[in-house]
Order: sequence, then C-alpha cells, then structure tokens
Amino acid sequence: MNYYLKYTISNIHFATPIEEVKEVARPKRVSKRKIGKHVVGIIDLRKKKVPLYDLPKLLDLEAEEKFEAIISEIDKKFFGFKVNKVLGIITAINMFPFPELVKPKRYFQGIIKEDDTVIQVLSLKKIVAGFKLKK
Repeated sequence: MNYYLKYTISNIHFATPIEEVKEVARPKRVSKRKIGKHVVGIIDLRKKKVPLYDLPKLLDLEAEEKFEAIISEIDKKFFGFKVNKVLGIITAINMFPFPELVKPKRYFQGIIKEDDTVIQVLSLKKIVAGFKLKK
C-alpha cells in the first residue's frame, strides 16, 4: 500500500508520495523576491526562510488567490510548493503509467485512480532537481 498527499490545482487532482511531504502550511504572508522563474517568494516557517515554488505556474494552470503550501525537505533544505487546496492523504496499491500518447515531464511519475477520479502523481524532489540542474 502506498500513501500520497492529494491536492488540487485549477480543479485538477494531483498527488505526491507522502515520503516527500514534511507538512502542509497556510502562510499568512509571502515575501516577494525575484529568486527564479517559478518561485513566488519566501515564506517564514518557524523562523526558517523557505522558498515557495509556484506549482500552478510551473504546470501552466491557473492559481487561486487563496492557497496552501506543501512543505518538503529535500537534501536537508526546506522547499514550499503552492497548491490551491490540500484534500488529504489517500492510499493506492498500484500506480499506472501515462498512456503512450502522453509525453509527461520527468517530474510526473504516473497516475493513480480513486473511485472515478484520475490523479496525476507528481514528484517534488524531481521538480527541485530539475531547477538545480538549470542554475
């Protein structure tokens, strides 16, 4: 059994393996700083400065004004990822590959199904690794 954190961006369902999730935050303030193309700014998380990646922008989807942040610890550094709404933890036995016609970005791992909903599985570690390679 595999565990995932399920969330939405622009009414599309996504999930991330629970091992990549440290916590969920609702930041009151984002310090706007030009750090990178997909970084909204910096949030304060218990006296730590955490960069906040704009997942809607990265995925070419619309963001809502209200948002939540998924916090991930990668290589002993904290990163935040802006999403519209966190829906909770789900379980899945199998993850399926994308159909052959679809050529997903390397940070997509596959899809899982929950009732009639198809959920795209997204790796936050692979997103951060991709940005590190481009710097």
